[in-house]
Amino acid sequence: MLACDKCVAGIPTDARFCPQCGDPVTEADKASPAAKAHAVANVEIGFGYSSSPNYQKAVDICAKLPSYQLSGEEKESVHKINLPITEVDLLANLYDLVGSWKSSQMLINGCAATKKELTYYGVGCYRTRQKAYRPDQYCFGEKDYEANIWGCTRLNMPIFEWGGGWLEYGQFDQAGAWHFDKPRIRHELEVAIKDNELCPMLDRTKVLATLDRLPESIDPKTNKSWAYRTQYEESGGEYEKVAVGIKPLLKKMNRYVLGDYKPTWETANGAEGATDGVDKVEPSQSNTAVSGQRPPRTKSNAIWWILGGIFLLYLLWR
Repeated sequence: MLACDKCVAGIPTDARFCPQCGDPVTEADKASPAAKAHAVANVEIGFGYSSSPNYQKAVDICAKLPSYQLSGEEKESVHKINLPITEVDLLANLYDLVGSWKSSQMLINGCAATKKELTYYGVGCYRTRQKAYRPDQYCFGEKDYEANIWGCTRLNMPIFEWGGGWLEYGQFDQAGAWHFDKPRIRHELEVAIKDNELCPMLDRTKVLATLDRLPESIDPKTNKSWAYRTQYEESGGEYEKVAVGIKPLLKKMNRYVLGDYKPTWETANGAEGATDGVDKVEPSQSNTAVSGQRPPRTKSNAIWWILGGIFLLYLLWR
């Protein structure tokens, strides 16, 4: 991803114009820097004299702040304040008063910004967090469909008790162990971190350290915190229970979370046994849903299918 040389906004791959300011993409646009380690963004709001009835109210608000700066006199006066983005409510209220004036400007970490960037990208979620019953749990997901080990629901990488999502980034080996594709997982995390880096609670260092704590591989046959994610496939007239991935015992996933706070999640059923009903795992050379290799498979007893068919025929011929 590139960064616009005019407004520093991110430019998606293959885009011809900056999505924020419309500036054409040229060689002057540099590669977008990686999201920074945890640091609270700084917001500067400045405005000049205005005949608006909101002018004196805006000045009175600014005058109470330690960072208030005034230059010039009367109609040549310029007012500026600096605040950490954690004061988003005050900043938003002030910008509502002065944001429509030609003399006003808002900078976030030195870059021109809009109110949407102030109140939505990461910070909107932060405002909701501050009002939550359990703020720490809020970031890890209060519902099972939001549960995540990264400490940020806005990264959109939850960990479902039935598997799927980023847990599919990887492949099985011939012995039935699952190997995570950590470079791909890291890429998805970095993109999401960049989009939400203004959130005061989002710590890139901790997120990536959590990824490092994940094991390189999982063997559900021996690791009781994980199970195979399976589906039935027909082969040679029999139905076989085929492993297509892995799924976690969600209640044990907080072991990967860094820090003193360990989130907990409500689960519907949880994983039942390390192999989820798989009695025997055998390597196979054929291919299925995961990349590169066929995951381990096991034959199920087809007697129930036969009995069901016989019973159906009996009902039809009665």
